[in-house]
Amino acid sequence: MRIAIVNDSLMAVESLRRVVTSVSDYEVAWVAHDGAEAVWRCGSDIPDLILMDLIMPVMDGVDATRKIMAFSPCSILIVTSTVSGHASKVFQAMGYGALDAVNTPVLGMTGDA
Repeated sequence: MRIAIVNDSLMAVESLRRVVTSVSDYEVAWVAHDGAEAVWRCGSDIPDLILMDLIMPVMDGVDATRKIMAFSPCSILIVTSTVSGHASKVFQAMGYGALDAVNTPVLGMTGDA
């Protein structure tokens, strides 16, 4: 499974990358650091799944989800620092087609996600 990561936090990208690559059948398709970059990347390389942050510069995860689902639909999972703290945006993104939302994994003391 090819999985894209969309997040402006380098720590979150690394946590997600470690989770993805811990499963032998999963690979990171690409990484985008804002929603606009994700929309652009999906125009030429649609992954099997996108792990989409909500709060990002340039274009947030809600608008990116809306545009991706309109022009190059694929499975999108919202991964944000706090699902309950961003409930309104989570529901907006799900209204545009995101499948679900989870909290961003945190790296432990040993560097494991």
